[in-house]
Amino acid sequence: MIRAVVVLLALAVGGAIAVWVARDPGYLLIAYDGVTLETSVWFALLCALVLGGALLLIAFVGGRLRRAGATVATRAGQRRAKRAGAKAQRGTMLLAEGRWREAIDHLLSSAAASATPLANYLGAARAANLLGNHDERDDILDRAAKALPEAAFVLELTRAELQQAAGQWRQSAHTLEALREQAPRHSLVVERLSHAYQALGDTEAAARLAPELPKGGNLEGNLEKVRLAAWRAGLSASSSVAQARDTWRAMPKDLRRSQSLLLDYVDALAGHGAEEEAEKVLRQALKKRWRTCWVLRYGSIGGDPAKRRATAGAWLRKHGEDAALQLTLGRLARADGDLAAARRHLQSSIDLDARPEALVEMGRLCGSEGEHVAAAEYLERALARPAGRV
Repeated sequence: MIRAVVVLLALAVGGAIAVWVARDPGYLLIAYDGVTLETSVWFALLCALVLGGALLLIAFVGGRLRRAGATVATRAGQRRAKRAGAKAQRGTMLLAEGRWREAIDHLLSSAAASATPLANYLGAARAANLLGNHDERDDILDRAAKALPEAAFVLELTRAELQQAAGQWRQSAHTLEALREQAPRHSLVVERLSHAYQALGDTEAAARLAPELPKGGNLEGNLEKVRLAAWRAGLSASSSVAQARDTWRAMPKDLRRSQSLLLDYVDALAGHGAEEEAEKVLRQALKKRWRTCWVLRYGSIGGDPAKRRATAGAWLRKHGEDAALQLTLGRLARADGDLAAARRHLQSSIDLDARPEALVEMGRLCGSEGEHVAAAEYLERALARPAGRV
């Protein structure tokens, strides 16, 4: 039924068009550059329709061909990516097995088609570094930087890591210094640069970098040791009292509570002749926190022994049963010429805790007074005991 209606409509339209064409075919004249074309309007219209249909057909066929080509290319790319992925996986397995030369070949040959080319390049660079082929390692990283310019920072950070693993501390420092210009506060750059300076023995550079080392959080442990070592190096490298003061003032507050760093500061002051200032720093620290190592250092800091003896004597009211304080008072009394008091304090220290240091001091005192047998006995006891606790 529908087909019949469609046929009737087509016949009606066709008949109407035929009547219009027969009634007046029209006239079309086209003239251009001395050339003329004459035809009826209806024929020209028919030609336009045929031409338009041909163009539509060409466009349709071209689109289908393009889609078919894209499908073929996509499938080919998927096959290449699959092969590259398998090869990259094999390269990673070879790297884990220690077959580094084969790992490099697999990882590099599959890098271009890999879904994760950065991992390929980094793995190959590590394998080359493990082989000791440092030039090849750098060449791989340079190739990776050209292929993946957006990963340049990560690649240079890896270069510094591998240089340090290979013992190339000077090269590592140069690499990290360049990275630090790009990212001055990058925690890993600062940490590794500090390691490089310490390995190179550049204590001044390590000390300058110390304030920028990250603090707290998950960076405690090894990094905390790096911070302490850097500041200790800075204090030991100070060439004057003023420089020692500046280093101490620049130190983070949490580090100034360190037992060892305070002793380093005291040693730096005393080493440059500022014994009175060193005594004051240590005395004020002991008022806030009682530390055995600080008490022991107070007995040998230098300066006026009588003054320090009076100060330490006042501490007996609160810390009379402290073996370290009794040992310090014994040393100060001997330095002050009061050998009887020195013997009394040293014996009290030995009775409380026979530390090797106290036994040695008592042996020296006995020897200075001609009691050679007793001196030998004390020294023998000192050698038989482990080092004193701090």
